[in-house]
Amino acid sequence: MSRVISWFSCGAASAYATYLAHEKYGDKLEAVYCRVKEESKDNLRFLTEFIEKTGIHVKVIGDESMDYSIFKVFHSRKFIKGPTGAPCTMILKKEVRRKYQRHDDIQIFGYTIDEMSRVDRFIDSNNEVITDFILVEDQITKPDCMRWFNSMGFKLPEMYRLGYLNNNCIGCVKGGMGYWNAIRVDFKDAFDKMARTERLIGHALNKGKEGPVFLDELHPKRGNFKRDSPADCGFTCESKEILNVS
Repeated sequence: MSRVISWFSCGAASAYATYLAHEKYGDKLEAVYCRVKEESKDNLRFLTEFIEKTGIHVKVIGDESMDYSIFKVFHSRKFIKGPTGAPCTMILKKEVRRKYQRHDDIQIFGYTIDEMSRVDRFIDSNNEVITDFILVEDQITKPDCMRWFNSMGFKLPEMYRLGYLNNNCIGCVKGGMGYWNAIRVDFKDAFDKMARTERLIGHALNKGKEGPVFLDELHPKRGNFKRDSPADCGFTCESKEILNVS
């Protein structure tokens, strides 16, 4: 019998998708969360709250061989990111999903109607996957997800409360200068660790008109937070090359 898998990320959209999928498929649904160590610890608080308020169990899986850590991936691969994306997404999310999935699974993802370009990219690169884009089918937007989230009385995960646009790792390598300057203020230890990793591997996450800009030489006022914020992290990885001229 085919399974129905909803990939839960501790974000508002994936939570709503999982909730709707449970209404549609009932007990046939299996909600699954890929653990990544560098995500906010508050995600586990929200995960527990979601289970308690909805009655939907969420299974936690991950790559134990990499200690669930983006830094273990970076050091083992000697690579942080490139034009095609970042190895952390590939190893800790996409490969974990591929190992877990079966050929006849119906898979639910938290893409909204305002993310059709991401949906198209996912389909193009994962044409073996049977999908139910439940939010797209119901014409649900990101603001719709937040309205549902608030109506359920959930406490926002930490990254949203701090004003970040997604619930990625604390210090997502897809972010630009303005984003990293916000991380420097809110999570200095995470900023410093990534700065050391850049130097060890010899690759700067950001570029300016003058060339590569390493985090340990990034001016605290440089960049634009909203423009430089990364896309939501999922099972595809969009690594936008932001050339900062500010």
